[in-house]
Amino acid sequence: MFINKAIKNKDKKLRKMKKIFIVEDELDLAENIRDILKFSGHEIVGNEEEGEKAYKLIMESKPDLILMDVMLKGEIDGIQLAKSVSEKLEVPIIFITAHSDQKYLERISGLKYDSFLLKPFTKEVLITTVNLTFLKYLNKKVTKNILNIRDKGFLVPIDEDNIIMLKADGLYTRIYTIERQYVIRDILKDVIGKLSEKKFIRIHKSYLINLDHVTGFNAKEVTIASFTAPIRRGFFKELGVLLVERLNN
Repeated sequence: MFINKAIKNKDKKLRKMKKIFIVEDELDLAENIRDILKFSGHEIVGNEEEGEKAYKLIMESKPDLILMDVMLKGEIDGIQLAKSVSEKLEVPIIFITAHSDQKYLERISGLKYDSFLLKPFTKEVLITTVNLTFLKYLNKKVTKNILNIRDKGFLVPIDEDNIIMLKADGLYTRIYTIERQYVIRDILKDVIGKLSEKKFIRIHKSYLINLDHVTGFNAKEVTIASFTAPIRRGFFKELGVLLVERLNN
């Protein structure tokens, strides 16, 4: 009850995250899962038993959550499929498995996943696991990523959404935000590791930009808010792809 209320209390945009894709080669089980989750208010956007076909359908439907059986028909299993999907989409994955032996646990532990269901499981366990995974993921999505810096002896937290770009300046880094500019005694390489990889991209050896603030670009430079920065040679097409992917997420 608490889990369902917590999800309903999220803002309107986040409450739309209910599209689920099922990857399961036991058809009876897949149908049961589909019926239970549909009755619980979720939208099932696909179900597939073969890994290769599932990958294509997942890329097309872009679900909000994936239920992934470890053992699948075809040449790739659920663990391999989860790895391929995670390289392209940021989506929570719940593994379904009848295997609890060490070799499967070791393979799963090396992947990014959010939970797993051990067969056989009850309707209540399924619903609770799905709702908890949604809740955990939504909380992670709305959590602000803060960059803490020192400015004139004071610790200053900067919301990375407000950062427009960063520029290397010898042993220092200049941080341009919506409100003002900061200069910190850290090289750009060290600051990069503290920021979101999907939001910030290094377009030049001396420049790191926030993709959310890009207003235009050509083969030589990019415009970020009221600033411009040079693009390294040959990066024009890749930057275009990254911007399109960012807009679609």
